Formats: sequence, structure tokens, C-alpha cells
Amino acid sequence: MMAVREDGSIVGTVGGGNLELFLVRHALAAVSDGRPRWLHYDFSGGSDQNVEKACCGTTDFFVQPFAKTPRLIIFGAGHVGRALAPLAVSCGFSLLVVDDREEYLDAASFPPDTSFRHGPFALMAASVAIDCSTYIVIMTYGHTHDETVLAACLDRPWRYLGLMGSRAKVATVRAHLGASTEARLKLTRVHAPVGLDVGGRSPAEIAISIMGEMLAVRYGRPGGHSARQVARLDEGVDVER
Repeated sequence: MMAVREDGSIVGTVGGGNLELFLVRHALAAVSDGRPRWLHYDFSGGSDQNVEKACCGTTDFFVQPFAKTPRLIIFGAGHVGRALAPLAVSCGFSLLVVDDREEYLDAASFPPDTSFRHGPFALMAASVAIDCSTYIVIMTYGHTHDETVLAACLDRPWRYLGLMGSRAKVATVRAHLGASTEARLKLTRVHAPVGLDVGGRSPAEIAISIMGEMLAVRYGRPGGHSARQVARLDEGVDVER
């Protein structure tokens, strides 16, 4: 048995050599996507397929990731944010909710153990802890705030980054932030409009669509961007607030 840390270092061994190196790579990939792997190596054909090892025969490995609890940061404590919070906790996410309106950060409106940060969105987006396993959903009460948070998050590591809004809003944000080729490439990774297209318009339905998309990312399943809130927002009904 062998344990592989996130930095690639190991505890224990499965025999050393190139085969062990292959297993380290598979283990790191499993930590990244959260999916276990059953691996079969067949060296019975001789040295040509023996990855520079003297032994022949077959070898099987089971790789089980022990990933840390995924973290979700919701920027915006409005109706959809409040609907998304209990779904996220029930699906195993730890939760941080950020808003510049202190009265919206009411612990009674969110699941137990929810963390809160109050302050200007620009400052919060630049200072909260974010790493390559973090999920982020941006749904503040104003387009300017949304764009500010997105700009601050783009250059930081994250696993999932979603922006709520109409296609027109998303196009405007992309135009403002995509001045360079590098920025445009980063923007292609952003889920905007956020969520799967389930057709629902209520805050609860939108929250379910966002949760579904995050789970698809978490487990390496194909997902899609949503058009389901476009008509709602374009009709002038502000579900973000």
C-alpha cells in the first residue's frame, strides 16, 4: 500500500520504479477529480511492455482518493444564495457566504456551521482563502459587483467559478474583462450563465440547477451552461436580489 500526498510525495511503496511513478500520477488525478480508479497492467508480453522492470506478468491497482471537503463560496446572500446554501451543505460542501449588506448575513437564514464575511465585495474577493479545490458562485445584487468579484477571482486558483446573469450581461462582462488572450482563455472556463438548463425560474429551481452543475464538475461528468434564467432576467425580474 502507498499513500500519495497532494504535492506528489509518498508514504509506503508499491515497488518503486516507473510503475510506481505511474501510480503517483494516477493518484494525483484521482484527487483532482474525486474518482477512484482500477488499473490493470499486463507485462506478460515481455520486456517491450515492461516499463523498464525485470518482472513480467500482470499487476492490478486500486486508487482511492481521500479528498478534503469541497468548499463553496457564495458571493451574494439574496434569494438564490439562500436557496443554494442548504443544497450545498446536504451535498457535502462547507460553506462561506459573502455580502456587503450585514443584515443579509443572518445565521437563521442559512444552515448551521455556515461561515460569513461582511465587507466590500472587491476586498472580500481579493482576501478570502481560495485554492484549486474551491467552488465559487457569484450572484450579488448588482452587475458592477458581479464583474468586480469575477475579475478578482479570475487570476486565483479554483475548481469551479460560476456567474449568474442573462446572456447579455455575461457578454458585457466578457467584453470588459477579456482584453487579453490570457483573460479570454480564463473566461472560457467560467460557467456563465451559471447552472444547468432545467427550465425552472424560481430561486429554488435555479439553485438546484447550479448544484447539479457543480456536482457534474466535482465528479467529472459532462455539464452545460444554462439559459434557464435568461428570460427571467431579461423580462426585468431580478431574481438575484
